[in-house]
Amino acid sequence: MSRFNPLLNRRDSFSLLVADAQPLGLWSSSLLAAASGVLWFLPWLVPVLFVSAWLAPIPLLFALQRATARHAFVLGWVAGTVCFAGASYWMIDFAINLRGISWLTSLFLASLFWLYAGLALAFGCLLAHYLRRAMPAWHFISFPLAIVVSMSLFPLLFETRFAEAQTGFLLALQGVDLVGAQGLDALMLMFAVLVYQRLRGRHAEGRWWLQPSMLGWGLLAVWFAYAASSWLHWEGEIAQWSSKQIGLVQPNDAPSIEVPPPAAGFSREFPPEMQASQRLVDAGAELIVWPEARFKGYFEAFSVRQAYAEQVAGWGVPLVFHDAESQWVRGEQVGFNTVTLLDADGHSGGHYRKMERMPFGEYLPAFFSLPGIDWLTRRFLGEFLRPLGAGQHHGVFFLDDLLLVPKICYETAFPASVAAAIGEDAAGKVLLFVSQDNWFGETHQPFQHRDMSIVRGIENRVPMIHAINNGPSVVATPTGRVVASTQAFEQTELLAVMPFSPDAGGSFFSRNPHLFAWLSQALLALLVILAMIGRWRQRR
Repeated sequence: MSRFNPLLNRRDSFSLLVADAQPLGLWSSSLLAAASGVLWFLPWLVPVLFVSAWLAPIPLLFALQRATARHAFVLGWVAGTVCFAGASYWMIDFAINLRGISWLTSLFLASLFWLYAGLALAFGCLLAHYLRRAMPAWHFISFPLAIVVSMSLFPLLFETRFAEAQTGFLLALQGVDLVGAQGLDALMLMFAVLVYQRLRGRHAEGRWWLQPSMLGWGLLAVWFAYAASSWLHWEGEIAQWSSKQIGLVQPNDAPSIEVPPPAAGFSREFPPEMQASQRLVDAGAELIVWPEARFKGYFEAFSVRQAYAEQVAGWGVPLVFHDAESQWVRGEQVGFNTVTLLDADGHSGGHYRKMERMPFGEYLPAFFSLPGIDWLTRRFLGEFLRPLGAGQHHGVFFLDDLLLVPKICYETAFPASVAAAIGEDAAGKVLLFVSQDNWFGETHQPFQHRDMSIVRGIENRVPMIHAINNGPSVVATPTGRVVASTQAFEQTELLAVMPFSPDAGGSFFSRNPHLFAWLSQALLALLVILAMIGRWRQRR
């Protein structure tokens, strides 16, 4: 009886994998790769189509099955470029709103970004191609690891994960409290490889229950078993919690490079948000939250600080709001993006300064400061580029038994940083994100931003509040269930009843946010070493 050993019988396994496969031309292969890109971005636009992201790699895998290394790189690049172009088409609107340039010029600049971002998948496919030739039986492990690690290490402007488009499939997301969204990315990619292998109809010799792919199917079963039990556990706990009434103000301010004047009939001391807040207080709000703003004048004018303090003290309800701050640091005036708490007595309850700054909007990445490049960047961005200092500490606002953890704008895109802010002692903590997304027009971008914040709440198993200037502002439970939401692109306010417990919160991921990334990189490195050893032995 022959024994099955996929690592030693590499040649036999590889011949089974490619037998009867017909080579595809580059154009045909590119169409398949582009189809994968489309399937990947669809859930970002229509969340109910979440299943397409689970199947997205399959056309690409068929295109790669007999590709050369060079073609594998190109096909990964095509899939990645299409994926990023579809998911972030709003880059066109961003550039138009930012500089008032033509649609064609904006399309050209956005295309450069999409081509650059697509390289993250290109390098992943190149590495997966190498490992597939060396260890074809373990392709269901090597392909997900190559893609996930490549996307995590490639210097993208914003971290990106396929799992963040899965808010339409909350069951699958429940496992991210162990390994983060990156872990679900790997699982989705592994599922696609397993389905691809079944569609190919080729199986390595040996008993079916001893096949390496059974490990993959087992991991999927374990994931969903844990997800279901975890979901039931948390929903049962949440049902026993008390609640807090949260007032969210959504001003829907238009984007402006210049400091905007006060709205007609209002002043710096009494902006429209104050009037909306009064209505929320009258309705029973226990906390008022305003979104990210361009300029309020709180830190610059004593009259504004005094007026805010008096108004909040009159309500007897805490207020959290954002404003631009300027401080002298080592003899230089440095700007910060800052969130402030005024407690129920109108006194300052602390500040949080944004730590993860937005490239180009708040700082210039080192590469774009090089001679010959910096002039083009500054010419395009102009006054929008406002170099800001980075905060040095995560913040916590103490509101009796509720501990509010504030984050600003695209800090939602940094899972490890958000988890570090939650920390090991997460009892009673609530995530708060404040954003200004009107720069992207009436596109899907604010909805994508909302979904990212929902995933951060699940990862850390805490309630989540996201106040977006142009909506949709949202409040969600630790399972990702939305309990209140505003309509997007309108001026409104919302009184949300948020389930809350001072004794609950936190997850394995919030305590170990880097563990899966480290393990995946170590396992991928091991596979590469084994592949190199195998090739060396073959040449002997």
